[in-house]
Amino acid sequence: MLYNKTLTLVLFISTMMILLPVCQAAPTSTSNSDEVTTMTIAELFANKESMKGKIVRVKGTVIKVSRNIMKFSWVHIKDGTGEKGSDKIIFRSKVEQVKPDSEVIAQGKVMTDVDLGYGYNYSILVDDAVFTP
Repeated sequence: MLYNKTLTLVLFISTMMILLPVCQAAPTSTSNSDEVTTMTIAELFANKESMKGKIVRVKGTVIKVSRNIMKFSWVHIKDGTGEKGSDKIIFRSKVEQVKPDSEVIAQGKVMTDVDLGYGYNYSILVDDAVFTP
């Protein structure tokens, strides 16, 4: 009786060890949410509702970097498009290596109508940002 239980346990553990890597494999996505859309800041503001939750890429100039604010760096980018009030985007990143006045391509996930409290409201905020020169 003990032999049967041991054999069953060994077979179960062996099966689980074989299946574990399969279960941990990265899921494949068939949705378009992983696609990256390149656009100007003016286009992003014009299409902000349809871009919510999507990945966007913007090429522009870093005008300001605020580091270690709420455990993030806040990178302000302008690209020469848009009107006052909608002519810059803030990209939020935990890791960034950019300097003011540098040209970058910034990419991240679009969040809209963000209210962080204490008067910090953002029509558009791009999160999980990464930057390339």
